[in-house]
Amino acid sequence: MDPRQELIKNIYDFLRKNDFTVSEPGLYGLVTFDLICRRGKEKYILKILYNVNTFSKIGVVPLIKMSAMTDSVALIIGEKAGNGKLETGVLYFRHGVPILSLESFEDYIEGNAPFVYSAPGGFYVGINGQKMRNLREKNDYSIGYIAQKLGVSRRSVSLYESGSSATIDIYLKLESILKGDISREIDISISAEPDMPVSPASDFVNEVLGIMTSIGYTSEYISRNPFDGLSFSAESRLMVGTFSDANENLNRIKAIKKISDVLEEIPIIVNREGISGKDVYGCRIISFSDLRKVYDIDRFYELLEK
Repeated sequence: MDPRQELIKNIYDFLRKNDFTVSEPGLYGLVTFDLICRRGKEKYILKILYNVNTFSKIGVVPLIKMSAMTDSVALIIGEKAGNGKLETGVLYFRHGVPILSLESFEDYIEGNAPFVYSAPGGFYVGINGQKMRNLREKNDYSIGYIAQKLGVSRRSVSLYESGSSATIDIYLKLESILKGDISREIDISISAEPDMPVSPASDFVNEVLGIMTSIGYTSEYISRNPFDGLSFSAESRLMVGTFSDANENLNRIKAIKKISDVLEEIPIIVNREGISGKDVYGCRIISFSDLRKVYDIDRFYELLEK
C-alpha cells in the first residue's frame, strides 16, 4: 500500500473508532476530497496527502464552498511538507486551507486543539489577552516592565494583551515572566479565500440552480464533485445533481447518495430526459420539464412526494 493510501486508511479507521459516520474513501474518483465525516454536529471535509505541497490551488474553491454551505470544517491532513515532517501540535496552511499532521488531527478530535501555527517567519502562539492582562496585574507588573524584559516595544505588549500572536521565543519568555499559561486555541478554519477564476457551470446547471433559487432556496454551484450544487432553505437541505441521462451516470448517483447520507442532506437528481418520481440508489429523480413548472417551495414538495 502506498503511503497516501495507508494514511487514508488510518484516518478512516480512527474516525470510525471515534463514532463518526464516514464516507467510503475515494468515491469512485469523483470527489475533490478523500473523506467526509460527521459526529453529531461535528462535520469535516478531509483532503489527505502524504506530502501537502502537492495540494493544488484549483482544489481550494470547491472545499471552501462545501465547507461554508454544509457547516463543515475543511482540513488537509498530511505527513510531510517538502522534505520536512509536519510537526505535531502545529497548524499549517496552504492556499488558506488549514493543515494538520495525523497526530495533530487525532489530538484535535479528542479535544486538544493546537496552540501553535506556522506562518512566514516561523512558528507562532496565539495569546489569550485577558489571561495575560490578569496575570500581569496579579504580579503587579507594568506594561513597560514586560516590554523591557522581553526587549520589545510597549505597543507590542499592548497588542499581545489585545489577542495578537507572538513568536514561540517571545511566548515562552512571557510565560516565564508571568508564571502561567496564556495561550489560546487556534481557529481551525479557512484563513482566506483564494484569488482565482472559478470554472463556470453549464447552462443546464445554471438554469436548474436558478429555478431552485427562484422558489426560495439558497443555491450554490460547486465544481469538481459528483453533485453540481447545494440548495438550502429553512426547512430542507438538498444536494443537487444534474444529468442528461441519469442511467449513464450511476457511479455519480451512488457517490451523491453516500455523501448526502453522511451530511444528512436530501439527494435530488434533475434529469434532462424522462419523468419524475423514480428513485435511483435512494436519490429522487425529477425531470427537468417538471422542475421548470415549479413556482414555489410548496409545489416543489408536491413534486418530490408525487
